[in-house]
Amino acid sequence: MPIGISTLCTFGKTYSALDQLLDLKIEVLEILEDWKDRINKGRVKRLREIKRSNGILYTVHSPILDVDIAASNARFRALSTRMIMESILHASEIEAELVVVHPGIHSPLEHLIPKINWDLNRESLRKIIAYGEDLGVTVTVENMPVNTPCFLQTAEEFQALANEGLPLYMTLDVGHANTVAQLQPFLEIMKDRIIHIHLHDNRGSNDDHMVVGAGTIDWGLLRSNLNLDKITAVVEANTLADARSSLIKARQLFNS
Repeated sequence: MPIGISTLCTFGKTYSALDQLLDLKIEVLEILEDWKDRINKGRVKRLREIKRSNGILYTVHSPILDVDIAASNARFRALSTRMIMESILHASEIEAELVVVHPGIHSPLEHLIPKINWDLNRESLRKIIAYGEDLGVTVTVENMPVNTPCFLQTAEEFQALANEGLPLYMTLDVGHANTVAQLQPFLEIMKDRIIHIHLHDNRGSNDDHMVVGAGTIDWGLLRSNLNLDKITAVVEANTLADARSSLIKARQLFNS
């Protein structure tokens, strides 16, 4: 399983820290494409040069700040969807393996019209996935953590979307799954649809983004229940130091 780092740890200054990330001999770099780290023409050229010289695999995490693809407001929803589609285009330009997308969120309108935001979320994802297919980019949907208004915190929600005809591939965020006691259900229900993993740890109650192995996640369960030959993975940490530590631990866990 190729293992690398998410640029969450260098967010806002990623393009001045690329050499530090590459010095860690990572196999995968996931670019959190948001805020100051959006991909432009100059960055496309630089990233393509790095790929040619290092043989690195790219994944792209589409924007997450101020984005809601299930928004009740049609204009805001359309803008959110368009921003994610721009990330898919950028991913195709740097020959990324896949794009990670967050689902939308619940709104108070659901008290008046049940499931309205669920349905809007599904249809936005349908458009986003289809756009990725047109460009030859695989779109993956990430599971969300506890204490958020986001959809898709449970394996049953993913299964419901699939049953509604959505062609789903999944990025399994192991830390998020642990906060809702859903790691095993995800491994049972979505096993064949998990193609990318976010690695970080916690103690089961908060999305702490701790170093791999520092919390309560059953890493053996993950290792024994997935075909790791068909999956890419990145560690997600809030600091570069923690990312380094997580990378070392993840390599020990999965490559030994």
